[in-house]
Parts: sequence; structure tokens; C-alpha cells
Amino acid sequence: MSRSDEAAFYRAALLLGLIRGDEVIRWADGVLGEDEPPAACVEIATTPPDDLTLLRERLFALSGDAVPAAVAGRLFGLIHRDLASGRRSFPDSMTVLKQMRAFIALDRDRDLNEQLKALGVAVAVTVPGSPERAAAERHVRDWLQQRA
Repeated sequence: MSRSDEAAFYRAALLLGLIRGDEVIRWADGVLGEDEPPAACVEIATTPPDDLTLLRERLFALSGDAVPAAVAGRLFGLIHRDLASGRRSFPDSMTVLKQMRAFIALDRDRDLNEQLKALGVAVAVTVPGSPERAAAERHVRDWLQQRA
């Protein structure tokens, strides 16, 4: 994964609440230990870890607004991890997927955007506690696992 893609991943993961700022700082510190690190990494490494807006802004300097497929895949992996571990509930995971459609530049991948939309609709039109809802939830879990 390129440095730009890594920055895009961390920027999107912060926006979606999938990681904390200190993880981004650790990443930037690691990059600073490499030969010829980007100057933007100094700015990232010296940002307070709880200033998520500033961290995202500084990551944007490295990534732009592109969210390549590999980045989306890593994000799906984090969503799956949190759901499978119980760290995030199913409804909260669905909210994160909805936020991905709304806030992350997935519009360039219409197929992925439509898949996320279909997953959300399939869950929304079923009655909680019904066999249909259980099947829709299982489909979302399987879909995430395939992309993790």
C-alpha cells in the first residue's frame, strides 16, 4: 500500500471512529524513522492525538480525497473485526457502513456503493427478531468477512 493510501486509510478510519488518534501518531512516528519521510508526517506526529479534525486535515495533505479499493477493504476489515469481537453492535456497524456511503468517496465505485445500499435496505425492510432479519444480518456479516 502506498504512503498516500495509508494516509487515506487513517483519515477515513478516524472519520468513521474505527481507530483512535494515537494509532495515527504511532504510524506517523514509524514513517519518520524511514529514509526520506514526507514532511507532512512531522505535522501529523506532532498533532495532539485527540484533535481528530486536525489529524484528518493533515492526513488529507498526503492522501487527497481518493479512497482506493484497497483502503475500503481495510476499512471493511476493521468494521468486521469490531462486529465479530463484540466491540461494536450490529446496528452500530450498519451505521458505520451507512457513514461510509455518505462521507467516504465511494462514488467512484458505483458497484460497491450499490452493494452497501442493498445491504442497508435488506436489513431495514425486515422486522427485528424475525428470521428474515437474522438472514439479512448474516448476509452483512458474511459480506464483511469476505472483504476483511
